[in-house]
Amino acid sequence: MKKRVSILLFFVLSGFLYVSAQKDLVREDFFDAEFFLAEEDYTEALFSFQKVYNAGFQENANINYRIGVCYLNIPGQKEKAIPYLEKAATNTSPNYKEGSYNETFAPADALLYLGNAYRIDNQLDKAIESYNAFINSAVKPSPADIEYANQQIESCNRAKLAIKNPSPIFKENMGKRFNTSLNNFQGVLAGDENSMAFMTAQKFYDAAFFVKKINGNWSNPINITPQIESDGNQYVSSLSFDGSQLFLVRINNFDGDILVSEYSMGRWNPSKSLGKNINTKFFESHASVSPDGKTLYFTSNRTGGSGGMDIYSSTLSESGDWSAPANLGTGINTQLNEETPFICADGKTLYFSSQGHSTIGGYDVFFSELQSDKSWSAPKALPYPINTTDDELFFFPDNKKEGGYLTLYDASGFGEGDLYYIKVLPEDETVAIVQPTAETPVNETTVVEELVTEVPAAEILPEKTPVVEEVVAVVEPKAPSFKYFIKPVFFGFDSYTLTEAAKEKLDELTRALNDYPLLSLEVRGYTDAMGDYEYNQMLSEKRAKAVTDYLIAKGINTGRLKLKGFSESENIAINNFPDGKDALEGRKFNRRVEFRIIELGGALLIIEEVPVPEQLKAN
Repeated sequence: MKKRVSILLFFVLSGFLYVSAQKDLVREDFFDAEFFLAEEDYTEALFSFQKVYNAGFQENANINYRIGVCYLNIPGQKEKAIPYLEKAATNTSPNYKEGSYNETFAPADALLYLGNAYRIDNQLDKAIESYNAFINSAVKPSPADIEYANQQIESCNRAKLAIKNPSPIFKENMGKRFNTSLNNFQGVLAGDENSMAFMTAQKFYDAAFFVKKINGNWSNPINITPQIESDGNQYVSSLSFDGSQLFLVRINNFDGDILVSEYSMGRWNPSKSLGKNINTKFFESHASVSPDGKTLYFTSNRTGGSGGMDIYSSTLSESGDWSAPANLGTGINTQLNEETPFICADGKTLYFSSQGHSTIGGYDVFFSELQSDKSWSAPKALPYPINTTDDELFFFPDNKKEGGYLTLYDASGFGEGDLYYIKVLPEDETVAIVQPTAETPVNETTVVEELVTEVPAAEILPEKTPVVEEVVAVVEPKAPSFKYFIKPVFFGFDSYTLTEAAKEKLDELTRALNDYPLLSLEVRGYTDAMGDYEYNQMLSEKRAKAVTDYLIAKGINTGRLKLKGFSESENIAINNFPDGKDALEGRKFNRRVEFRIIELGGALLIIEEVPVPEQLKAN
């Protein structure tokens, strides 16, 4: 009888432990998602929130709300937010606790976001209804939120009229030379239109690409991320008129700075800051320089502006420094955000995106002209369907001011987002849309991620001719002739900054990865046991990311590195002595990144274990 009771007790305990472990995993996924959401990495946040959702949280208003917010911030997928926000909006609470795993309600903001989702999907009457519900919700919104909601209602009414009277447009996909199966965005041309820069998403980072015209034809784009010494966080902003300067924005921990890189000897030099008059402790997000190179137009949310992001101008002194900037004033800037200004080849026509002027929803593209008295004319909006009920950001105008370049999310394109040229046609012409043809199928091998040299003229593909699919040579691993010792990397307390010693170890690892192109690794981050588990999980991921970013900046393909964080779950040294005293010497061995082999690729590697002294080893 006792044996039967013991067996029954074993199964009860086993079931309890299994359920408890499952709850811990779901809790871990939730805090992973919250971390990525705070980092504005909406794709990763969505992935983790969906794991929580599928673990029995389908009716949880908070999880539905969070998933809806993620979708609203992922271009090309925004309409997917609607069913989640609809469910969240039916169960709101004035006592909503953000970031709480135990929260089952959604905030009143779910109604505001639902209105945005309906508006983007052109369900304009439903959008207006949702905005009004937000304004009249039990939790009284702030005056600024009420003003925003009322403005969106006005935008919806304007959109109804615009959609009934669309302008004829010409729209052309720029083709596979510029567009891959992932996201391709922020395309800009030099004033002479003989060079172009743009961004293309890679697996673990965003890469800056550059392409030139030779004999009137575009060469193959090259990844200049290593040349400008970007960690995958520098984004193309604009090119100077002659194409000799590339302006970039570097984004670090919610801070943006404007940089410039000079083109010389057939390559781009490491980017440098524009100086303290331009870059502040606030967010500088975009810059465009006049044709003569003497006036810079840029955006910043520094204090003293009209609202959020404002457009400023600065002039170049004879000493080569940029002057203290001047705000373009309330004729251009509003209480909401103005973004991505581009000054045209005439030096006086400014295109920009705005939330605050009379839009038909979200950001719309406007233009204004500099007058003889140095004032700016009243901004005019581009017509529908260039402006839509979604966000139109980063519209780069052509020299003739007839049209421009922007990213569109179209199922018939090559990737998640493609670069297009678009312009308004005369009223008597019909809409013309030029899409990729069957002769130019998607072929990701046409953009070579690691290429950092110019393409010889003989290799240039003629414009308008069918593209012959490239033959990708199989890379044979070299015979192992040198033994590489791969060493763990250590970090300071509560830090994910790489030390010089850590960089030396990673340089050795870079050599191994370069010698063996098929070698791939898992990058594993760890922490000591100080602090709570959720915070340490975020810190362990940041440490793994710091190592991964360093290797990527050295030219290693992102697909060969898999990032994981393990919090304090695999401590190899003691954190405290038996008497409870802090084991400082032990904890330092736990603050580390280690490597595991995914595919050896013919390399002769020795993965060194962490050299923990016997008296400090964890049990």
